[in-house]
Amino acid sequence: MAGITLQNISKSFGATRVLRDVDLDIRDGEFLTLVGPSGCGKSTLLRIIAGLESQSGGHVAIGGRAVDQVRASERDLAMVFQSYALYPHLTVRQNIETPLRLRDLNAWERLPLLGLLSAGRAAKMRRLRAQVAETAEILKIEELMDRKPGQLSGGQRQRVALGRAMVRKPAAFLMDEPLSNLDAALRVHMRSELAELHRSLATTFIYVTHDQSEALTMSDRMAVMMGGEILQLVTPDEIYHDPRDLRVAQFIGTPQINVFDAAISGGQGVTVNGVPLAAEVTGDGDLAFVAVRPEHLTLLPADGAGQPLTVTLKENLGADFFIHGHIGDGAAPVIVRATPAEAADVAIGSVCALAPLNAAEVMAFGRDHARLDLVMTGAPAAVLERV
Repeated sequence: MAGITLQNISKSFGATRVLRDVDLDIRDGEFLTLVGPSGCGKSTLLRIIAGLESQSGGHVAIGGRAVDQVRASERDLAMVFQSYALYPHLTVRQNIETPLRLRDLNAWERLPLLGLLSAGRAAKMRRLRAQVAETAEILKIEELMDRKPGQLSGGQRQRVALGRAMVRKPAAFLMDEPLSNLDAALRVHMRSELAELHRSLATTFIYVTHDQSEALTMSDRMAVMMGGEILQLVTPDEIYHDPRDLRVAQFIGTPQINVFDAAISGGQGVTVNGVPLAAEVTGDGDLAFVAVRPEHLTLLPADGAGQPLTVTLKENLGADFFIHGHIGDGAAPVIVRATPAEAADVAIGSVCALAPLNAAEVMAFGRDHARLDLVMTGAPAAVLERV
């Protein structure tokens, strides 16, 4: 096991700057996820850690040892790719054995026939096969060992790719969107398996994904990346409930957070589209937006004491409904999460009421997207007039 430290990592491809002075301290044994939209630099950062890509500037250290000039094969890291990268002509057993053969057997011992004459080869092969058997038992793939990759399902191939990485007992696992080729149900199953595998191995995992569900469910900490920078690095709970940047709040959460125009009026008082909110901004900052999660908005009957909401879409997810609509003449969408009972009488094109905003659930952001602190004043909550 080993902690990994990145200092001022930058990377440019020609005139295009992909990474911008990234600092990251990955703790020994933690599951850290790099999450962000396509093109944000997360896979490039992973490849720099692995040694498959050289950085334009900055330093990488593994276990306290600088590895800037160390080849990928000598960094003691295991990489699991999106494409699995299994050898199609080899059995599962042979696929998992291959990295051990390359590491533990010398060139003479790897020869098909002449290698059998080497005095120490038999003992090495016994140790090697014991490690392969142990790995297969952990991953529960013992019955697959004599099959070839073409005879396996996507989930089984993913386990074999993990086994090939695990068998070397590396200092850390690097995973580049390993579940993206699986169907939705299998992805959910493999998420739980990966999380349990991490707990059992107690080894550092660095996981790259654009799927926020994977990041939220598996990570000890997650780093949200955009534009080659890490915007926030904290636990999944903090990322969701306390985003420090509007871009983080908008990227994390399904469906997306509702964002409304806001301003300061009468000292530090907050208005949302011209309507007073029961809160004040503390500290400095140029207030521009407030954001509210869909689960923090509440539907009322059409004759309720709220602002009319015209429903444009009703999504049925079984345990929850997502009601899309707009208030007044506004074109910007509003999304409300509702229970089946709350959504029972809601139809597309109908008009219901949106309850006043609860100031305690509102997040405020400046024009530079930075989070601002709000303090409740105890006045009645605001009702949005328009969006």
